[in-house]
Amino acid sequence: MSFVLKENDAAQIDGDPQQEPPSFIVGRDGDDHWIVVETHGLCGGIFVDEAAAMRYARAESRGRPDAIRLAPSLLVLNMEARSGLRARR
Repeated sequence: MSFVLKENDAAQIDGDPQQEPPSFIVGRDGDDHWIVVETHGLCGGIFVDEAAAMRYARAESRGRPDAIRLAPSLLVLNMEARSGLRARR
């Protein structure tokens, strides 16, 4: 499973899941669904509204205030391969 940020100047967001605590990005996809992705590609989902997406991200991050970021652009959910979160060029 991989997640792609649609932003030309974004650098690849990737890290070692063993070294870093889970962090989440919340945003919308091209079909206006709410998406949550864990930055290592370990978990995430599609949600009916922003409140549900934020609730999931808060629960999974155990309330760490710095663990959730809003996506600066559209998110793309790609279920083909597990390659983490990458910027689309």
